[in-house]
Amino acid sequence: MIYLTMAHIGGLATVCTCLAFALDWPDFAKGFSIGVMVAPLIVMLLPRFRDEYIETLWQAGTALAFAAVVIGLIALPFLEGVYDGFRGNGSGQDIPAEIAGFGAIAAFYLGFHTRWIRGLR
Repeated sequence: MIYLTMAHIGGLATVCTCLAFALDWPDFAKGFSIGVMVAPLIVMLLPRFRDEYIETLWQAGTALAFAAVVIGLIALPFLEGVYDGFRGNGSGQDIPAEIAGFGAIAAFYLGFHTRWIRGLR
């Protein structure tokens, strides 16, 4: 039961983090929402998986998180360079590298909850 509770808290914190950066909330609100987003992952990692249901949810989240890391660290910089090359401006790195870490955590919660909502089909 603690896994699902922590996953829901982390998912809600991910939404709050997106809102905090999109709406330019104060820095303490951004930091707090990031902390609440990461803390459930640590709590979920500490105990062992008790059943196959939770393990399957975890695997769905980690698979999507891995894909987000690959896209965020390899594909996005490449596509940005190609775009800048075609435009001819070469403005440098417009997409911050930190987006890959946040994208991985957000993708984990998205994959976890998508699999949970779909009922493990």
